[in-house]
Amino acid sequence: MERLNPTTRLKRCLRKLALDQRGATTLEWALLLGVIAIPSYYIIQAALSALVAHYQMVTTLNGLPFP
Repeated sequence: MERLNPTTRLKRCLRKLALDQRGATTLEWALLLGVIAIPSYYIIQAALSALVAHYQMVTTLNGLPFP
């Protein structure tokens, strides 16, 4: 069995890793989830805070003593 220097072994390992296709679909779905779900979370939070502010304003106006 021939002995390889560390550089050659590292090159072989990196080439093998680069050609490996296992997990590609999972990575694609994770990226899609990150692109869609994370911004959606912040958009929903902004919409909810706007609704809460509107509800508080309406509640305050309904509590004013108009003659």
